[in-house]
Amino acid sequence: MNDEELCRMFGLTLDWVEAEAGKAERGDYSSFDFSKVMDGMPLDREKMEMVSAPVGESRIAAMRRVTDKEGISRAEFIRRAIDHELLATA
Repeated sequence: MNDEELCRMFGLTLDWVEAEAGKAERGDYSSFDFSKVMDGMPLDREKMEMVSAPVGESRIAAMRRVTDKEGISRAEFIRRAIDHELLATA
């Protein structure tokens, strides 16, 4: 998978990523709103669909430990896990 395909997968452009990376490398965080949580892909760019799957109690407990430690929702944890697997198989 090349950079453009990866950007397209997340609804971004390579130009935007390069511009944001350049700003971050210069220490310019003026466009960030640090008062808001910015985990994961912006949810307003795509229609969302609910997905459910049976998960064992031990996995739920392990997931809860991670979400509590990281301060993220269970939904965000699952989205990150999906993203991780999608990137690993790309």
